[in-house]
Amino acid sequence: MTRRYIPQVRSAVLPDDGAWTELNGEDVLILSVTEWQGQLRASSRGYEYVWLYDRQSKAYIFCIRMSNGEERAIAFPREHAGTLLQDGRAYEPFTILVTDQPLDNIGEQSQFLLFRDVKLKRHPEAGW
Repeated sequence: MTRRYIPQVRSAVLPDDGAWTELNGEDVLILSVTEWQGQLRASSRGYEYVWLYDRQSKAYIFCIRMSNGEERAIAFPREHAGTLLQDGRAYEPFTILVTDQPLDNIGEQSQFLLFRDVKLKRHPEAGW
């Protein structure tokens, strides 16, 4: 029997900015979450994730549990960050790269979390 990740997070952040790119032949969704500035110390190796859909706010929520047990969540409301999930690249497995810096300020010292082979199973009520 497979163990299933059930999120315990109570809130989710909205990305400040985001964009699609291709790195080493992979589709990558880069997200800037400045609210997490200085907090991206956990390794993104061995993480678990699950997508939730909040009907009330019309948002997908990407919930992540790091290998150290730390949990985080990123909200993708339909008319905000959700537009990134409406891109054709989000219908196939993709990579999410999260930085705590504005996208125009990323440098060698920037902290990142990298989540590979992310799959978004669309919720039937979402319609997007």
